[in-house]
Amino acid sequence: MVTTAFVLVMLPPIFSQSARWSAAVNHAMPAAAWRRLVQTWEPDPHSLGYDATVPGSWAVYVLWPLLAVVLAVVLVRRRDV
Repeated sequence: MVTTAFVLVMLPPIFSQSARWSAAVNHAMPAAAWRRLVQTWEPDPHSLGYDATVPGSWAVYVLWPLLAVVLAVVLVRRRDV
């Protein structure tokens, strides 16, 4: 639970939009995807940062639950019978 809170709340502000690798990590977080999806204007084409795309933001919301299910199936080996 602490790891989930850290990844979803504390980790996104660490990565900025100035470097390509840092922006890619930032855009893979649900918080950044949500900010892009609720943004009603297009990003400035002359900005120095790398802006997230709308399809990429939707892909984040599709892939996070799939990744959670895969991790749950692979990592949890015990079952109550």
